[in-house]
Amino acid sequence: MKTIEKTLEYYELIMTLDNLNTTEYTLPKGYKIEFWNDNNCINDWIKIHLETGEFASLKEAEDIFHMYYDRLYNELTKHCFFITDSKGTKIATATISPIEENGYNCAIDWLGISVNYQGKGLGKALLSKTIALAKELGYDKLLLHTQTHTWLAVKLYLDFGFKPFNIDEKKGWQILKTLTNHKALDSFTKLNYNELFDIKIINIKNELSKIYNTFHYSVWYIDGRNDVFVNAENKFYHYKFFDNGKTLKLVK
Repeated sequence: MKTIEKTLEYYELIMTLDNLNTTEYTLPKGYKIEFWNDNNCINDWIKIHLETGEFASLKEAEDIFHMYYDRLYNELTKHCFFITDSKGTKIATATISPIEENGYNCAIDWLGISVNYQGKGLGKALLSKTIALAKELGYDKLLLHTQTHTWLAVKLYLDFGFKPFNIDEKKGWQILKTLTNHKALDSFTKLNYNELFDIKIINIKNELSKIYNTFHYSVWYIDGRNDVFVNAENKFYHYKFFDNGKTLKLVK
């Protein structure tokens, strides 16, 4: 199963960390930390999140960036950083955001590692540096929003000591319990494997697989929408889906 698995039923998961004295991990040799320094970093941020598969539309990525970052933009030189490879290419990012939510005044936002650099030991170092940055900025506890689709990242957060916060989102945490069997989720029961997935998204993915060999996709079906956005080798496509995802029509 992929690190971002969009065929899983979608549930938002909120997690908290009340002790920032976690294990520290250093970057592998050849990688460095670089903080946000100019407007060009917007394109770097977008490129990373397109490559993770988080977004499948350039417009979607741009809209999300401005939605989350415009209010914080003047502080990004202190609050947002990247990991660069040996050539200086930005390949991962994370942000510490000031908030006022559920008694927390700090959140971890938009951790992402380009797909070609996943599995190289960067995840623990990225999260470790993000927690350390929160401490440097004067915070003593953290909140983060994540989702069932990024289930492997959720496992990493659990390993670092993050706890489920929105425990009433029972099925979302049951999905994570089933996939990870993490001891921190022992209060949640496992599901049958076929209960984890969204048949509509499975149908859409199967139809896209008939058209493209390699692709990222995102599906929007809240409030009556039926949009599918596809990134296939950095070319972007927009479809409408019908018949519970079994039929796709290209929007021209």
